[in-house]
Amino acid sequence: MAVRQYDKIPIVETARRCGLVLDSRTLRRTEVEASCPFCGDHGVGKHHLSLNTDTDQYRCNLCGAHGNSVSLYARIKGLSNKEAYLELAREAKVYPMPQTPPPQTQERQPVPLERRHAAYSDMLEHLTLLDRHGENLLERGLSEERIRANGYKSMPETERGRRLLADLLRSYGHELSGLSGFRTYYGEWTLSGPSGFLIPVRNKDGLIQGLKIRLDEVDAPNRKYRWLSSRGLPNGTRSYSWVHVTGDRSRKCAFLTEGPLKGDVASFLDHDALFLCFAGVTAIAGLKDALQSMENLEEVVVALDMDKLVNWRVRNALGKILETVQSIPNLRVRLMNWNMTFKGVDDFYKARNEAASKGVNILDMTSNFITMRLESLWKQEYPEQDRGFIHTCEWEELTVPIDQLTAGKPADMKKAQYYLKLLWAGKVDFPPLVSVNGVVIDGLHRFWAYQQMGYQTVTVYQNKPWAMPTAA
Repeated sequence: MAVRQYDKIPIVETARRCGLVLDSRTLRRTEVEASCPFCGDHGVGKHHLSLNTDTDQYRCNLCGAHGNSVSLYARIKGLSNKEAYLELAREAKVYPMPQTPPPQTQERQPVPLERRHAAYSDMLEHLTLLDRHGENLLERGLSEERIRANGYKSMPETERGRRLLADLLRSYGHELSGLSGFRTYYGEWTLSGPSGFLIPVRNKDGLIQGLKIRLDEVDAPNRKYRWLSSRGLPNGTRSYSWVHVTGDRSRKCAFLTEGPLKGDVASFLDHDALFLCFAGVTAIAGLKDALQSMENLEEVVVALDMDKLVNWRVRNALGKILETVQSIPNLRVRLMNWNMTFKGVDDFYKARNEAASKGVNILDMTSNFITMRLESLWKQEYPEQDRGFIHTCEWEELTVPIDQLTAGKPADMKKAQYYLKLLWAGKVDFPPLVSVNGVVIDGLHRFWAYQQMGYQTVTVYQNKPWAMPTAA
């Protein structure tokens, strides 16, 4: 019986045709990085989708989406695999497979944790922290002692230094094959990665699982950090999105936030509070296991950046994080909020401590009737949510042009349509919308109905511009 001759559909060309954003720096590699259209973490500077040019397969390092060229095109275009194949074929994007395909190289997996920890510990021991990187860490609120204890070090700046480091680790008996970040270059082992400083990512026992790099040169606002990885490079090894554990591991309460450095800083500024930190809001594959490994844990506080109020991607990710935590029996969960002047929990803790040193408590701002009304309304509607940020803002009631506000799509269109019917019937005695920095965070369904009715102005509770308080 004749063996069926399959066709080759190049994965990179397919991705381009689907409108995905490719990382130009990886186009000559076996593993080309691209934006992921499935997990909500995509766009300029977001390159979590790996495209293997040998196998024409794709896989997202965050959400786990995977498949081949045909299934990628089919899923994005809303077609069946057969329809996708025929459409690709018509566009001359299909090439005959060679009779004897070249041998495929399997993706190298990281070595066991103990070996990684030993190698990375020796590696960090022989690196230094450049002055500019030390100053960056001090500005975040860390002490020099904590900087040394956490083990931050700068990436070697020269290729010669990186090769010498690789040779040194090998002389200590460390096998670099299977160690993320190391690869061969013209037959010699070297360290691969952009310039910046290294952040150890540890498990509950303090063992180094992997390393993240805080980049010196940021090519996009949301692309400041990268895993130390040599994926797709000769004899290179991928890195996983490990969950970082920092602070007092014996605590009964753990805070969840995005980014290991942010967690390190926040923990230090909050008396060694326990923080579990994922690499990104969609990179939570190991979160459940990490939480279950904490023996004394009774409560989890989700402390994501405050753009969760205005960024729909973060809001969607927040829902999945809450589902993950709530799936663990006997574990309480609540949300933590603060004034939006400070994006991250580390920023907020730093401002809180600085204000406290001046005799000012930024959590005890003067309340007015709007503050009390919002507290009452949200206590009923969002009982699980910490409402602290309400009290750190001064609110005002205004009537504003509707085109000065922005809002995401209503989650429940039936509810939005219901409000539209009420407006048509003449019912207009609804509470004001709630707006933070011009973005509607409460009243999305009513806002949609107002737009459909052609309203020119709406009444809102909105935050006044806020600045760090001075000494009392």
